[in-house]
Amino acid sequence: MMGAFERSVRARPLVWFFALAYAVSWAFWLPAVLASVGWIGPVPSRHLHLAGGLGPMVSAILVTSLTEGQPALVRLAKRCISGGVWIIIAILIPAGLFFAAASIAVFSGAEIEWSNVGRSTEFPELPRTVYWVANIIFYGFGEEVGWRGFALPRLQSRASAFRASLVLALGWAAWHAPLFAFSTGLSNLGFVGAIGWFVSLCLGSILLTWLFNSSGGSIAAVALFHAALDIFIASPVAAELPNAMGALLTVGTLVVIPMFGRQNLARQPRCAVG
Repeated sequence: MMGAFERSVRARPLVWFFALAYAVSWAFWLPAVLASVGWIGPVPSRHLHLAGGLGPMVSAILVTSLTEGQPALVRLAKRCISGGVWIIIAILIPAGLFFAAASIAVFSGAEIEWSNVGRSTEFPELPRTVYWVANIIFYGFGEEVGWRGFALPRLQSRASAFRASLVLALGWAAWHAPLFAFSTGLSNLGFVGAIGWFVSLCLGSILLTWLFNSSGGSIAAVALFHAALDIFIASPVAAELPNAMGALLTVGTLVVIPMFGRQNLARQPRCAVG
């Protein structure tokens, strides 16, 4: 007989997805939050930040298993390796944004530390290739199996791709909340910087929806785009680089919206489940 918990998950899969994604990720991040306010000693491991990225994926797997069973899990797994040429496009876009932004920085007189491309200031002890693999696993697939693989198709069954992207951006932004206590990239933003960060997250959500729908629902494409963008934009090669990449990302997203239309954000029908 179906238990009360399983009935609740089946009745409200999206609500439970977000609740479990937050619970798993925030549990990993809690020690760092407590350490940042002085309630405990030094954080046990800075790598808890990485581990928390798995929350959305773990939640998606659990909710999918409870609501649709093994066949749906197999479909979810297949979408993690599908995508064809879109996988290449997903990597080339962040790389193109990076080199365009670097060119702008050079033109403005900045010096580019090319040897730092792909390095991490947060995890400097990790070899470059290990950091890339960790980024792909924990931030790429760890997040996107949940955000785009699970939540977006269900949101798009109720609303346009554009509106679904913004709703998802709200949930995605709230998930980051504990990171403002200890993550270097977010804790130093200030109020105005946080507003700018949220706007960029909304734009990124729209662009990821375009990629997801255009690729026929490829989780691999959005996961690799997410990871590659994180790696390039965080590379400590020039102080001007993140702002230049952000500006280019904004322009690109503002072009995508009217070009592909708000309804599907793609040339084909949006990927919806509901």
